[in-house]
Amino acid sequence: MEIETALLQKGRDMLMETLINFWQKYDGILTEAAVLLIGLLGVILLARVLRQIKRLNKNLGNITGNVQAYMDVILKEEAEYEEEPEMVQARAEERENKETEEAALEREHQKMEDEKLFNAVLQEYFS
Repeated sequence: MEIETALLQKGRDMLMETLINFWQKYDGILTEAAVLLIGLLGVILLARVLRQIKRLNKNLGNITGNVQAYMDVILKEEAEYEEEPEMVQARAEERENKETEEAALEREHQKMEDEKLFNAVLQEYFS
């Protein structure tokens, strides 16, 4: 068991020594690669953020269009509601005019009937 532990310790030490040698040998390249990798990750994140902003802008445009359509409907209904009393008043005036005309026609018709009756009475009386 002590041998296994010693071998594991020796293996770890060799791995650490190999990594340290690798970093010392390729220090400039690794630094540039790290900077390049961080820059690439930054560009990828920026692209995702821009795509999300584009999607949000599109959704905002849809919401704005829906709100505008809703406001148009409300304004149209208000205009119809405001016109409605005027239309009711116009219809009432039309009915009054029609009733007045009907009453005038009825009076004229009654007057003609009375004249016929009066003429008939006069003809009977003088005949």
